[in-house]
Amino acid sequence: MTNKSSTIAVLDRPADSRMRQWWGGIATAILVTLFTEAIFAGALLSGIGWARAAHAVTAGVVIAATLTAGLVALIALRRIPRGLAFALALLSLAIAAALQLVVGVVSAKGANLLWLHVPLGVALVGFAGQVAATARRLGDVP
Repeated sequence: MTNKSSTIAVLDRPADSRMRQWWGGIATAILVTLFTEAIFAGALLSGIGWARAAHAVTAGVVIAATLTAGLVALIALRRIPRGLAFALALLSLAIAAALQLVVGVVSAKGANLLWLHVPLGVALVGFAGQVAATARRLGDVP
């Protein structure tokens, strides 16, 4: 029979620390990319020509990277405490980013939805911060 203190000791192995660093790095990279997306949005709204293409490309990168990371995490972390929550958070972030992309495309085609697109982008940055925080708790016993 394993008590809680021995379970915690097992989860604090160097391999678990590397796992947290690895997934924390991935989640932080997604967060930074989303923040960069906001910078490109500001440049776009300021009338800088190249910003439209940069904003569009970065949106696709965010969605692809987040979806890929979520699917890999779903497989790799399924038996790790908090792993499923982290994987589902990544997948939810990917879905939210895809919806954000749809709202942005529709806005670019003339629909009056910029009022929704901008605050949703802000919310995505906050959500990505929460996902990164979840990565730092991987392996912790709830």
